[in-house]
Amino acid sequence: MSNTDGPEERPAPNAVSTSDEVTIRRAPKFGAFIIGGAVLGFVATLVVVSATMGIDRGDQQETASFGQLVGYFSLYGVTIGAAVGAVVAIVLDRALGRRSAALTAERVEVEPATETVDGELEEPGARGAGPGDAHTDDAGR
Repeated sequence: MSNTDGPEERPAPNAVSTSDEVTIRRAPKFGAFIIGGAVLGFVATLVVVSATMGIDRGDQQETASFGQLVGYFSLYGVTIGAAVGAVVAIVLDRALGRRSAALTAERVEVEPATETVDGELEEPGARGAGPGDAHTDDAGR
């Protein structure tokens, strides 16, 4: 009785087997976290600029439009959001790194057997177009 999970397999006669120690763990995709943080930073900028557009500023005259304010403050929002996304990814990577498992992987390299066959190979263009051939040049006559 075997202690493996899969079916019992016999290696091929010309197979070479080696085993290596590997570590299995889950890891977050850093790019997705950084881009997600940047998008959330832009959305937060939109919300903050929209919420503060109607505030009475006394005798100050408004010279910037909504689009200009969003463009300016999104520089800060996107940068801070991307940085927060990167920090979250790093923390998550460290936490998931503790739950890694060390396993033994077996690599089997099989070299194909050299087989010899008696006979001749026919090249695709070497056939002559005879009367019994299905492939003729006169449009199938």
